[in-house]
Amino acid sequence: MKKKSNGQSVENSRRGEILVAAARLFREKGFDAATIRDITGMVGIASGSTFCHFKSKRDMLDAVAIEGMQHLLAEAEVIAHRPLSAEDRLLLLTRCHMAFLHDSPNRDFVAVLFYELRSLSPQARETVMELMNRYEAIWQNCLGMISPSRPSSTNSNLLHRLLFGALNWTVQWYQPEDQPAPEFLAEEIASVLLWGIKAVPGREASL
Repeated sequence: MKKKSNGQSVENSRRGEILVAAARLFREKGFDAATIRDITGMVGIASGSTFCHFKSKRDMLDAVAIEGMQHLLAEAEVIAHRPLSAEDRLLLLTRCHMAFLHDSPNRDFVAVLFYELRSLSPQARETVMELMNRYEAIWQNCLGMISPSRPSSTNSNLLHRLLFGALNWTVQWYQPEDQPAPEFLAEEIASVLLWGIKAVPGREASL
């Protein structure tokens, strides 16, 4: 569940309820097809009520993308500052990422980041890309600590993109009723990567 910086659920505010509804409808219908009337109908408010919080539908889209990415980054920063081994940190980061992909309402915010990035305003797209870069840097640093003998400028970047690819693709095939649960699937995926890193210590240059 998405949180504000003060720890309250985003859904606890009217603005948050609008964002959650907008994210869901943007995922289900796409940004262009979803209407203000659809969003307000889901929340149960008058159509004009959204303008107390957002100037336009695009402002809602921008907020969904930015606040979704801020939430994911905040979770990762907490993990990054915990006194953990690099391996344990990677497992927690992976579980956090997988939860964001599959837990409601976070998965709706993810869909905007995946499929509507080009629809964001230029300013929002720039903000989201900056947040993504900070998020990816946490993963790169973690992977660099696991495999310090590998050139971090190339291999840590490659490894985190491989891991992101494996995790992000689960939105295409993983179903809520599937086993194992998302958090355990995340650990299995991370464990495979860790095994690969440690299995060939003499072949750093091949990555």
